[in-house]
Amino acid sequence: MGRVELESVLDYILNRADQAELAVIAKACERRNSDRGRYAELGGLNPGALADHMAASVNDGLAASMDSIRNTVRGFVENLIRENAPDATEDDIEALLRHFVPEHGAPGGVASEGSARTEDVPGLPPEAIAVMLQEFLDFSLGAMLPSKQKELWDSMPNWQEQYWEAFSPELKAFVKARLEGRMDDDAFWKASLSLLGL
Repeated sequence: MGRVELESVLDYILNRADQAELAVIAKACERRNSDRGRYAELGGLNPGALADHMAASVNDGLAASMDSIRNTVRGFVENLIRENAPDATEDDIEALLRHFVPEHGAPGGVASEGSARTEDVPGLPPEAIAVMLQEFLDFSLGAMLPSKQKELWDSMPNWQEQYWEAFSPELKAFVKARLEGRMDDDAFWKASLSLLGL
């Protein structure tokens, strides 16, 4: 509440409110003080304010997660470009990055016919999803080097959850089948790469 609003409220209470209005204001003040004690464990927030606060936190967390995934993928794609096109200029590399890893909400890059890319994280090419699948499986099956684990955790503390959210429902089903031994490695990759259009 600003100073002008506070002065207006005080002026009303002190100079204009009748007895009945003062009783209502007093009850409201009692209720507010009671709520503050009742919701002290929630940081002093009432349920409505707490819900708004939590929604804002979740939205901020999701945005940060998506940015983190996108930055990881962008670095991976940039390394691929530099390895496969060592003569490319910085402008060429930047143009390719804009094409394959567009800004959030921008038109997507190239995706193969039948690709599940549009069902996954916007802007992530199928190749990036395939790398994420490999890392997710390597970790889950105990095949990931500790140095790689540290690298992922340093860049994205919740990378497993973020990767999982990036997978389409079909890819999640394949991953579960692979981890539960209902699908061998060859069958998993054949199905996943086919779904991704690779």
